[in-house]
Amino acid sequence: MSSLSRLTTPLNLWGASRRFQSALRELKPRRDAIRAMISEIETEKADIKPPFIDTHGRTHNYLRISLTEKCNLRCLYCMPEEGVALSPSANLLTSDEIVRLVELFASHGVDKIRLTGGEPTIRGDIVELVGRIRNIRGIKDIGLTSNGIVLAKKLRQLHSAGLTKVNISLDTLDQHKFMLMTRRNGFAKVIKCIELAETLFPMVKINTVVMRNVNDNEVNDFVELTKDRRLDVRFIEYMPFGGNHFSTKKFVDYKTLLTSISERYNGMIERLQDAPNDTTKAYKLTGSKGQFGFITSMSEHFCSTCNRLRITADGNLKVCLHGTAEVSMRELLRSGASPEEITEVIQKAVSRKKKQHADYRYGKSATYAKSTNDTYRRINRTHPVLSITSDLSSLLLPSTTSISSLRLCSKAADSPVYLSHVSKDGSAKQVDVSHKPISYREAVAEGKITLTPALVHLIKNNLSKKGDVLNVARIASVIGAKSTSTIIPLCHNIPISYVNTEFRLDESKGVLYIRSTAKTTSNTGVEMEALTACSVAALTVYDMCKAVTQQMVIGDIRLVSKSGGKTNYKGVSDF
Repeated sequence: MSSLSRLTTPLNLWGASRRFQSALRELKPRRDAIRAMISEIETEKADIKPPFIDTHGRTHNYLRISLTEKCNLRCLYCMPEEGVALSPSANLLTSDEIVRLVELFASHGVDKIRLTGGEPTIRGDIVELVGRIRNIRGIKDIGLTSNGIVLAKKLRQLHSAGLTKVNISLDTLDQHKFMLMTRRNGFAKVIKCIELAETLFPMVKINTVVMRNVNDNEVNDFVELTKDRRLDVRFIEYMPFGGNHFSTKKFVDYKTLLTSISERYNGMIERLQDAPNDTTKAYKLTGSKGQFGFITSMSEHFCSTCNRLRITADGNLKVCLHGTAEVSMRELLRSGASPEEITEVIQKAVSRKKKQHADYRYGKSATYAKSTNDTYRRINRTHPVLSITSDLSSLLLPSTTSISSLRLCSKAADSPVYLSHVSKDGSAKQVDVSHKPISYREAVAEGKITLTPALVHLIKNNLSKKGDVLNVARIASVIGAKSTSTIIPLCHNIPISYVNTEFRLDESKGVLYIRSTAKTTSNTGVEMEALTACSVAALTVYDMCKAVTQQMVIGDIRLVSKSGGKTNYKGVSDF
């Protein structure tokens, strides 16, 4: 039988058919998967709407969203003289409203989201919000800009929820200067947060605002960090916004900084290729794991490639960080506007976007933009505010600014805040408390003093030649509390029923924590007595130890709790 006849026998034909059918069955899942992919692509194409393009041909695919106006730092360089008005909570965007806006922007080609503040980690639902944004079709990148104070507590959850990038603000590597610049002692928390972020993300960005005679001498120290760590340090030129008293005397352009770095690292600096729409001029040291760069908003703006839109915490759309024009997305959402109507408003706003922002360097703009709650830190009026340190305030504020006139409180736009100790004509007056009911009242204040190792040993072992440091400080705190009304002019002289001061020595940190409690049965509060007791205790420790060294720093004096009056308060305790 020929080979051809063997192939054409019924048995062989039946076998070939079986094999062919088997092959088809094996291919079916792949075929179905390909069909599903084609269907999904066609569906996505049908869902894709025209991108937001301005009249200068710039396509906007990057949306920055402020989650809150509040902040847990009090940075001097961004604090307006007249205070910062916080919007009523009802005016802030809800999570559902934020998600609706992201969905709308994503349908028009926005694929990159950055969450900012204020301090975004203050928002309680931030982890859930990141997860919801991650699930929106078209979103590829979710970033977060934070000061790092409480971020470490939520960072792992945020990473698991879908956070892809993190920027952490750090303006100094000196913990004492950090306290002066921010009026908070959170340096160690920020450093811990950066170290944790390095274990979760391929590269961690550090945002550093540079100011002359404040922190410009630390630029090379920041660059040094990039040698062995996956850090991207971005030096940001000091910029003006409404009320921060911008002064060219504090401005340092990036070329000056680059010259300083080049002198330190001669021949080791490489220029990197900047990504499209990047705001940073990027460099690295030869062989380093990290990199550094400059955000040159002032000296060489990058407006021509700007692809960013911003939404403030109260729901206003800003097409330019430095612009004053805003459009309320919140009102559109709450009035029942359709996605098409909202889209039309957004496109009109984008179409009015200018070619570039005003040139502040030469005074060509008479009106500075208000803070957008984006990059600049806000003031939380519910938290006690420390006074400005005189030596640093002279660097950060114009010489014409009166420290006594600088308001460190914020006020809501529709609910003015008045000082009860100031009359309508501006003169000082004591508050009349005669009509208030007498009640049991208690207040607790805390503070700390940073010590050298020698002083830690001296205090721990009670070796001071002046005597028992802590016992003397405790007695002094009682005397100080009872003398409050003679020190603070408008304080009432109230009967104090109890004062006690406790100490906790942390040898590993070299810090002595102080906690003072004051009690009274009166018609006014005892907060000032507690704060005075704590302050006097710290000063007494300083006086008892200054013969050994003056290298002590008193700080973080604050009210921790008060009760018994019209309003109660509960803060964070170190005890």
